[in-house]
Amino acid sequence: GSSSSGSSASLPASPAARKASPSPSSARTQPPPVASRTGRKSHSLDSLSRRRDGALSSESGASSSSYSGESLRELRWPPRASARYSCPAGSASSAPNPLGRPSALALVPLTGRSFSLGDLSHSPQTAQHVERIVRQVRAERGLRGVPERDRKIAALMIARHQEERLLLEQRAAAHGQWEQQRVRAEQRREREEREKQRALEQGRRAWTAQVEERRGRRGREEREAARRRQQQCERSEDRRRELAERQGLLRRERAERVAQEDRLRKLQQEQNLKQREEGLQEGRERAEQVRKERAQRAARAKQRQEGQLQRDKRELSRAERARHEALLRGRARQQQQEREGLRSTMETSLGRAQENYEQLVEQRTRELRERARREELQGRRAKEAMERKEREHQAHLEALARAGERRLQHAAQVAEEAVQQKARRVGQTRLEKERAQRANKEKVEKDEDFRRRELLQAIGRKLERSEQLSRERRSALESARSTARASFHVREKVREETNTRSFDRMVREAQLHASLDRK
Repeated sequence: GSSSSGSSASLPASPAARKASPSPSSARTQPPPVASRTGRKSHSLDSLSRRRDGALSSESGASSSSYSGESLRELRWPPRASARYSCPAGSASSAPNPLGRPSALALVPLTGRSFSLGDLSHSPQTAQHVERIVRQVRAERGLRGVPERDRKIAALMIARHQEERLLLEQRAAAHGQWEQQRVRAEQRREREEREKQRALEQGRRAWTAQVEERRGRRGREEREAARRRQQQCERSEDRRRELAERQGLLRRERAERVAQEDRLRKLQQEQNLKQREEGLQEGRERAEQVRKERAQRAARAKQRQEGQLQRDKRELSRAERARHEALLRGRARQQQQEREGLRSTMETSLGRAQENYEQLVEQRTRELRERARREELQGRRAKEAMERKEREHQAHLEALARAGERRLQHAAQVAEEAVQQKARRVGQTRLEKERAQRANKEKVEKDEDFRRRELLQAIGRKLERSEQLSRERRSALESARSTARASFHVREKVREETNTRSFDRMVREAQLHASLDRK
C-alpha cells in the first residue's frame, strides 16, 4: 500500500478490457486525430511509457539514451493494448487540468517513436511551459537562472504527470467496461441455466404425463378384457345350462313315449289298426315337433354363435373378420346341408312308412276278408313290424340328436378355443407393449442421465475456466502491484533527490495508496 500515483501505468489491463480492445487493422481505419492535421502523430501508451522510463534513465546519468520497451513486455501488456489506449492529442489537451498547466500531449511533438530527454526538452510547447515556470520562479524566488538539466526534468515531469492522469482515467474506464461485461456474462449464464432448468422441467412433466396416460390406457384395456372374459364365461354357463335343460327335456319325452307305447300295447287287438294309425300320426307329430325343436335349437345356437362371432369380429382386424365371415358362411352352408339331408331323410322315411301302412291296410283288408283265421297272426306280425320300425325310427332320431349334440359341443369347443386363442394373443400383445414401454422408459432415462452428465461436465468446465481466469487475474494484479511498489520506491528516491513534490501531487498519491490498499 506504499505505491505512488505512477504505479497505475505499470498495471496490465483486465481480461474484459483485453477482449474489448480493437485490432490494429481497426485502429488503422479510424479517422486521424486532430493533432495529425497539424503535422503530429497520435501519442500511444508505449511512447509515453518509453519517455517516462527514458527520463528516469537520464536522471541516473544516461540522458541521451532511448527506451527500448522491454520492461513493458515483461509486464505482459496485451498485444493490442497500444491500439486500445491510443488517443488523439486534441482529446487529451481538452481535458480539464487542475494545475492550470498545458497538457503533456500538447507539449511534445508526437512522432510514434521512443523519446529521449532531448526530444522532450526541445518541444516548443514544453519549452514555452518551462519558460513560464522559470519566469514565475524567478519572480517569486528572485533567482537569476535555472540549469538546462532542471528544465529538462521539469518538462519530463509535466509530460509524466499528464501521462499518469490519462492512464488512470483509461484504466478506470477499462475496469468499468470489464466489470459491466462480467456482470452481463453472469446474467447470461444465469439466464441460460434458468432456461435449461425450465426445459428439463418441461421434458420431465411431459414424460410423466405420457407415463400416466399409458398407465391409465393399460388399466382400461385390462378392465375391458376382464369384462369381456366375464361375459364370455357367463355366456358359456348359459349355453351349458340350456344344453342340460334340453337333454332333460329329451329324456322326459323319451320316458313319456315309452310309457305311452306300453299303454298302447295293452289295448285290444281290434283297435290295433286305429292305434297304429294314431301312433303313426303321433310319431309324425313328434318327429315334426323334434324337427322343429332341433331347428329352433339350431337357430338359437346359430344366433348365439353369430352374436358371439359378431362381437369377436368387431374386436379383430379386417383379415380376421374376413376369415370369420368365411367360417360362418361354411358353417351355415354345412348346417343348411345337414337340415336339408335330415328333412329329405325324414320325408323318405315318412313316405316309406305311409306306403307300408297303406300296403298293410290293404293286405289286412284282404286277409280279413279272405282268411279270418289268420287275423291274429297277421296282427302280431304287423305289430312286430311296426315296433321294429318304431325302434329303428327312434334309434335313428336318437342318432340324429346325438350327432346334433356333438356338433353343438364341437361348435362350443371351437368357440371356446377361439376365445382362448384371442385371450393368448391379447396377453402376448400386452406383454410386447409392456416390454416396448420399459425399453422406451429406459432409453428416456439414459438420455436424461447423458444430458445431465453433459450439463454437469459443461458446468464443471465453465467453473474451472472461471477459476483459471480468476487465478490469472490475481497473478497479474499481484505482479502489477509488486512492479508498482518497486517503481514507487525508485520514484520516491528520485523525488527525494529533486524535491519537486507539490501539495496536489501528495493528495493524489495518498488517494492512489488508499485505492491500492482497498484492492
